[in-house]
Amino acid sequence: MNKTIIWIGIVVPIWTCSACSSREEGDVAEPGATTSYTEVQKKLADVSTGTLEMKHLASVVSCTGEIEVPPQGMASVSAPLGGYLTETAMVPGAYVREGQLLAKLSNPEYIVLQQSYLETAGELKFAEQDFLRQKMLQEQNATAEKKMQESESAFAVLSARLAGLRAQLKLVGINLPLLEEGNIQSDVILRAPISGYVTAVNHHPGAFVEPREPIFEIVNMSNLHLHLNVFEQDISDVNHGQAIRFTPTGGTGEVYLGEVSLVSPKRNMESRSFDIHGHIETGAGKLKPGMYVEAEILISADSLPALPESALVFHQDKTFVLTDTGGDYAVQPVETGVKMDGWVEIKNHKVLEGKQVVTRGASRLFAAMRRE
Repeated sequence: MNKTIIWIGIVVPIWTCSACSSREEGDVAEPGATTSYTEVQKKLADVSTGTLEMKHLASVVSCTGEIEVPPQGMASVSAPLGGYLTETAMVPGAYVREGQLLAKLSNPEYIVLQQSYLETAGELKFAEQDFLRQKMLQEQNATAEKKMQESESAFAVLSARLAGLRAQLKLVGINLPLLEEGNIQSDVILRAPISGYVTAVNHHPGAFVEPREPIFEIVNMSNLHLHLNVFEQDISDVNHGQAIRFTPTGGTGEVYLGEVSLVSPKRNMESRSFDIHGHIETGAGKLKPGMYVEAEILISADSLPALPESALVFHQDKTFVLTDTGGDYAVQPVETGVKMDGWVEIKNHKVLEGKQVVTRGASRLFAAMRRE
């Protein structure tokens, strides 16, 4: 019986070093040392190269904080005189516009107050006529000075009383033009003081609401801002108008933009940090009050020579890149600076001008060079 023997060969890439030999495991290739790769080896190592690029990089102050609504973006709605809640269609989450009807309330005091207003208005009309008549008679020396003064005093007192009642009715929510036509209203209407979302409905129809007790709470989501905490060692670098990049924690990782609008001059003694408030420029409809964020304040920015962070290799607290001269790779020490968005500034960039730098596969190539 004839037997066929099949040999299976395994091709192993061979790395050759032209500048050094017998380097012990763990040693780094000396600056200027080179190694050669064939095209097949480069493909297997997934090596690609690039050159220095000018990138807009910035030094940053890292901090944390949360999304907040400023005081002017929140409103509590209450009944100054209290009353029974007779009607409302509001539920948490409902959107309302400024001036929109929120609820109706009823209280016998509303009726008494309106009655007093109408009665006082009638008395004032009579007092005004009497005052004008006494004034005319005084000009003709046909009345006593005392009677004139009494008439003037009564007119002034009723004018003040009517003005006070008018202010109370306006505060309660009574329609004054309708009342002055003689129509007493048994219900008062509560209207939204701002546009926004109803975040709380604290009472149901039929319940009695005490004076100044909040019935609704409204938040204007368009007024969201950033409240960040910056530690004291970094606060001197932060100024009004600087750009902010922030990401909500636990979210999709999407980056939003903002701008520093206020730097607090006083330190928070408990956290030993300073409050920074920022205007939000992007993220409308996606951000909610109470979200915690991680942020970076861009304190300086410039166009700098840079390489991708993937081009850097490290050994013994030193940073290197690998340059490519037609398949020969050399180790080049570099000094790095600002890092941002996966790019890093190269301070001694002149040593890399006009050179191809390994931007992908650098760590694998460097490890192979150290093993040679």
